[in-house]
Amino acid sequence: MNLMELRIPQGFAIYYNRFYDVEPISDPNEDDFLTNWTFFTQDLLQISKMELEKGSWNVPKDENRRIHILLGWHPDSRASGEYGLAITNGKWDTLMEISSRDRFEIKQTLEKWLEKLNEDQNYLKNG
Repeated sequence: MNLMELRIPQGFAIYYNRFYDVEPISDPNEDDFLTNWTFFTQDLLQISKMELEKGSWNVPKDENRRIHILLGWHPDSRASGEYGLAITNGKWDTLMEISSRDRFEIKQTLEKWLEKLNEDQNYLKNG
């Protein structure tokens, strides 16, 4: 099984990535459950925006300057679920979000958000 190929520009920290290029498969013996449920959990991907400080990339210590990108499958392990992609602030308040069953739409949106966040510090304010 291969991870989804993602274009992630410099300036982002990847905490974990379990976003695989795989279709959900319904379990014929269990209502609303996936046989490959391990690929469809609530914690698939977490990325944080970093800042360049004194020549070194760091995640801001000040939570008011932190930006996180989160991806999960909701409800966890369920055939009726869908991907949920969100941008949150350091207090985990949702600033932008999208839901879709289409992993390629999620990939495209994620890459667009990363590009915009990298180019424009005010992207979330102008958004």
